[in-house]
Amino acid sequence: MNVEHALLTVADGQSEKFEEAFAVAQEIIVKAEGCLFVDLLRQTGSTTSYLLIVAWASHAAATDGFRGSEFFAPWNELLTPFFTTAPEDIYFDLLSHFPPES
Repeated sequence: MNVEHALLTVADGQSEKFEEAFAVAQEIIVKAEGCLFVDLLRQTGSTTSYLLIVAWASHAAATDGFRGSEFFAPWNELLTPFFTTAPEDIYFDLLSHFPPES
């Protein structure tokens, strides 16, 4: 499993609209082959800082698969208007997950 991590900074006053757009966008990304789950976290006490976590079956599923698919453009179009800076995507190989799922 490969886990994508991106720190997102949303324009001040746009958090509610961003979260509404994300509710639509998450329905798009989960259709991408190899997408296992997507989580969005908002920094406690902040209305502009978010953490996006996407689990992929493999690094290639995220980079070659999703970014090269028909799902990437609508995902991108929904979310990028809210960002004040371009998110930096960082990928991690999962080494341990505890407790294991039954």
